[in-house]
Amino acid sequence: MDFTHKLTTQLCRENQAVVIEDLNVKGMLANEKLARAISDVGFGLFRVQMGYKAQRYGTRLVVADRWYPSSRLCSVCGWKNEALTLKDREWTCPCCGTHHDRDCNAACNLKRLATETALPVASPTGNGGAAAGIVPAVAGKVTPVRNGCGQQDAPGQEESREHIRSPF
Repeated sequence: MDFTHKLTTQLCRENQAVVIEDLNVKGMLANEKLARAISDVGFGLFRVQMGYKAQRYGTRLVVADRWYPSSRLCSVCGWKNEALTLKDREWTCPCCGTHHDRDCNAACNLKRLATETALPVASPTGNGGAAAGIVPAVAGKVTPVRNGCGQQDAPGQEESREHIRSPF
């Protein structure tokens, strides 16, 4: 709990925007080999804390839909690798020839969601024409979380001035 609180606070204090993925934790818990480790991490608690701390510190929190293909999209040209499996840690885009590390590629795609104009997402049923140079409309859902809290007085003071009432 202490580590999670410190990490989420640090992420929200030090960044203008943070992007997280909406993961299917329940489905991940079905894997007996990973269930204990996933349970110990506390993904749900992490997401809840990121939500309220992003509001508290004025950080833009973007939640990428669980079906957003962050690992499968080429971060250079937008081509979607339908054949990518969990065991594939590296792949080369047949469209532009870029060699990708799975995790670094996903990080680049998620960074783009939080900070820049996102690459178009290929359709879930096909490559959406990206290989042919056709730019498809964005499919998938990205949820920016807006904050409603005011500025804090100083680091560590969590309440908004709007919520502090005068005794007079």
